[in-house]
Amino acid sequence: MSARRPALFVPAMLLNVFIAAGTFLITKTTLREFPPLVLALVRFVLATALMWPLARLRSPRRRLDRADRGRILLLGVLAIPLNQGLFLYGMRWASATHAALLYALTPTFIILIAAAAGTRPTWRQLLGVALAFAGVFTLLLQRGLHFDPHSLRGDLLILAAVVAWALYLYFGRGPTRRYGPLLATSESLIAGTLVFLPIGLVAAWGFDFRAVSLAGWSGVFYLAWLTSGINYLIFFWGIEHVGPAAVAVWSNLQPPATAVLAWTWFREALPPGFLLSAALVLTGVWIAQRAEPRPPDGPGTAGGAESHRR
Repeated sequence: MSARRPALFVPAMLLNVFIAAGTFLITKTTLREFPPLVLALVRFVLATALMWPLARLRSPRRRLDRADRGRILLLGVLAIPLNQGLFLYGMRWASATHAALLYALTPTFIILIAAAAGTRPTWRQLLGVALAFAGVFTLLLQRGLHFDPHSLRGDLLILAAVVAWALYLYFGRGPTRRYGPLLATSESLIAGTLVFLPIGLVAAWGFDFRAVSLAGWSGVFYLAWLTSGINYLIFFWGIEHVGPAAVAVWSNLQPPATAVLAWTWFREALPPGFLLSAALVLTGVWIAQRAEPRPPDGPGTAGGAESHRR
């Protein structure tokens, strides 16, 4: 890691936040033209076509050890069929602002997963987790009180997607250390895409790709190459130079950035009580992060390794 922060670090992190925040809005608009499973198929075939050759160019002779192949397959299933399937279905009903806030819970779920695996959390981590989930409970309670079952269903699906993403990040720490983030993520990306391929092809049977507008295709390429490509490279470039803790702090800017973009683009008004929910979630996440730096996250980066894989 470099001792000095690069001059382009702040502009690069701002671009990272902007691309990640835009992912939620682009997903909602693109889902108007693509069914969720078809969108997942096209997005990750295109993302694989970009990321896997990049990884091979950088590490042409590096191959996965036989003992790690099962772990990479597990990561691929967690990241694409589970995380992306749940995320894309959830985004049919969830607001972009709610989805961004729920993804901010990723580090708290990682703490809970680590605790279930035997790592004892600190009292500060427990306090952060409690505050973050109080914010989520407040958010979901508002949906129920407003008798909005579709939006509540969307929020719950997004919440399940966040759990899958946290599991991916937790179990991906070992392969990432051994192979580096680019190779580990590209291998899990291709594994998940191959597992998902039969499902996606069945879903795409009879779909008229010619009917998709230029805006729809632009959304697909945004998700595949900006969210799952450029944003991934920015994220890990930052980690390489300043470390994961400093980069992770920037992830907390995604929910407010998404809220501003959603209001500007969709005129998506913030529901009563949203600011209280956001304050509880982000404060809880900040406290938990201060207790122990979390692994990198990212709706979609081959993940974030997408802030991603949203």
